[in-house]
Amino acid sequence: MHDSLLLIADQTEREFRGHTFNGYSLMETLRPMSAETAARTDTYEGFSAWDNLVHCVYFKFHLTRVLGCADPLLPYPWEEGSFPPVPDTSAEAWAQALHYAERVHDTYMHALEVTDPARFEDRIEEWDCTVKEAIIWIPAHDTYHVAQIRNMGLPELQTKRSRS
Repeated sequence: MHDSLLLIADQTEREFRGHTFNGYSLMETLRPMSAETAARTDTYEGFSAWDNLVHCVYFKFHLTRVLGCADPLLPYPWEEGSFPPVPDTSAEAWAQALHYAERVHDTYMHALEVTDPARFEDRIEEWDCTVKEAIIWIPAHDTYHVAQIRNMGLPELQTKRSRS
């Protein structure tokens, strides 16, 4: 991995499944959640935690594809887009969604390892940004959606966080 990516790669890992100063990571928030809770849309914005997972996965998948490393992730299991419908909300589908999120993240982290820094200024036209800007954005995107999920008022997230 190019030295210029070391800190952002570390932050990307922490915000996805590590533990950060921001609080719980995306996977720390979602793993303990049941499929029933994850699929609830009776939230402030009408999105479910599951919708947010698929949304985060899509953007990381798309950037992995831009970086030329998405082949192991095909076929993509949902309709491509920002907030596509989640057609199956069974417990098995939830377990598969969490597993696929891990696969996408691991493949994205590999893409960071092998990406030539000469690509950093390449444009991602559909996002109106550079590869570098997208790489910088990914951990903040996960963090934003963790906050969105944690503020949905879902019963499984009602336990107060330990202060230790």
